[in-house]
Amino acid sequence: MTLAAAVYRLLPHPYNIAPLGAIALLGGMYLGRRFAFWVPLAVLTLTDLVLNTRMSYPLLYVPRAHDYGTFALIGMLGWCARSRSTWTKLGAVAVTPLTFFLISNFGVWLFGLNLSNEPYPKTLEGLAACYAAGLPFLRGTQIGDAGFMDVFAATAMSLRCSHNERFNRLAAPASA
Repeated sequence: MTLAAAVYRLLPHPYNIAPLGAIALLGGMYLGRRFAFWVPLAVLTLTDLVLNTRMSYPLLYVPRAHDYGTFALIGMLGWCARSRSTWTKLGAVAVTPLTFFLISNFGVWLFGLNLSNEPYPKTLEGLAACYAAGLPFLRGTQIGDAGFMDVFAATAMSLRCSHNERFNRLAAPASA
């Protein structure tokens, strides 16, 4: 699933509909302790390197560091929700795109440029303008996160069920 997410991100796709929030949250929920945080961040880093090279951006774009921190935070949210109820997990799914929207647009306000290629004013009005400019991207983030979480969670549950079924078939003759 992680490899599929990386490949999807590198292929042409609808704007802002990406698997990164889903990989971060579900990585925290389902991957083992050793893999829960570094695998999603590795996917982000490696695909960013390819995309930055392809688009003639600097190889490492320092102002994007807050996005990496946001995905780590989303991974921690998944980690905290891993042993909780289904409702808690669904709540984590619901807040993932909003968390990314709020933190990433705050970073754009601090370090980025508006559509006129000028820095946002460092005022409440400038912050509000930045959030307003980011609203069209929120919908794609919500669609991507929800869609990919559905696909990834269904795949994980299907693999778990098929693995348990295979184990039960192998173990049944021994217990008979």
